[in-house]
Amino acid sequence: MAKSDKIGQLNIEPENAIDLLIQGKSDREVAEAIGVARQTVNQWRNHDADFVVELNAKRHEIWGSQTERLRSLVRKAVDILESSLDAEDLRLRQSAAVHILKAVGL
Repeated sequence: MAKSDKIGQLNIEPENAIDLLIQGKSDREVAEAIGVARQTVNQWRNHDADFVVELNAKRHEIWGSQTERLRSLVRKAVDILESSLDAEDLRLRQSAAVHILKAVGL
């Protein structure tokens, strides 16, 4: 079980492990970086409720902000597709048309 200072608050090693896991590091890479055994990281990730809750919360926080960022780009992307429909290059026009049709489920 990951060490905690208080109920629901993880020590520095598990916190650092979470940060590295969110960056896409493997259990082995995380373990080497924070100075614990790979099995320890695996144990935290798969069997420690506090660790899993914190990891999922941080993932949700990051994914939520990225989702909003993507949504803010939709208008620009649609504008580009629209202008591509008028391009001289037939392949570019066809590609734009296919992307639009797929986006609306046709």
